[in-house]
Amino acid sequence: MRIIHTFIGMFMAFIGLALLNITMDAAIRNIMVKVYGIILMSIGVFYLKKMAKLGK
Repeated sequence: MRIIHTFIGMFMAFIGLALLNITMDAAIRNIMVKVYGIILMSIGVFYLKKMAKLGK
């Protein structure tokens, strides 16, 4: 079960990092995508620390 939680957390963190690297035409959309990326990446890291117990 720990391996499944690890994969889920890493997937969320990588999607968040991918959103941080996306650039778009409009500045507001670009900022929104980066904010979503930061939120998703932080949720993924939190998930890895708490659910998969990799923070020890």
